[in-house]
Amino acid sequence: MTHAVKFHPGMMLMEQYVEGTLAADVAIAVATHIDLCPHCQQLCQDLHNDKGAQLAELTPAVSNNAAEFADMLSFITSQAPELKAARKTDAESVTVTFNNREFKIPRALSRMAEQHGKWLQLGGIATAKLPAGEKLHVSLLYIDKGTEIPNHTHLGMELTLVLSGRICDENGEYGAGDLLINSPDDTHTPHTRVDEDCLCLSVLSAPLKFNKGLVRLLNPLQQFFY
Repeated sequence: MTHAVKFHPGMMLMEQYVEGTLAADVAIAVATHIDLCPHCQQLCQDLHNDKGAQLAELTPAVSNNAAEFADMLSFITSQAPELKAARKTDAESVTVTFNNREFKIPRALSRMAEQHGKWLQLGGIATAKLPAGEKLHVSLLYIDKGTEIPNHTHLGMELTLVLSGRICDENGEYGAGDLLINSPDDTHTPHTRVDEDCLCLSVLSAPLKFNKGLVRLLNPLQQFFY
């Protein structure tokens, strides 16, 4: 049964994505969510159309060449359909293998996922860093069946996009395509179900802050995740 995506980036992030003003590492998480979410695919198309309609209402104030302006407008308003067509013609998504499991990676993340770093594992949790900018830590996060990430808060922003399987916390259950956005105000204890592992895309602007257990034992975890 196909999972119905329930958790989305929100209108502000979607508008910034369409405008091209998001940080590249955040944009890749939003783009990957869009690949997995029919609702946001349509919303993205609508936002592109709205931007095109707004441009169509503008009168060229600087250029004296009306034909040049018309060509520019035609190019901009044609981008959304071209992007939609590209989804059908791009190469098949790549796969990532870990723990004897093969995971299909959405198209938007495929090129980056192919370049993932070495898997680092601690218990039932493993992470592989992805090539990204210097400000944000972007990685694939694998959580084995019946595994809990210790209770933690965030020293910055945390984006977690479920790529496969399900993950749960105190606020609910999240499946493929769901995007969790946490700030320093949020505290949670993510875990998987006993019968299903999970692969996520993780984007962190700062290390996690673990709240329970012996600090001496949790310190290595903090370095592990960031």
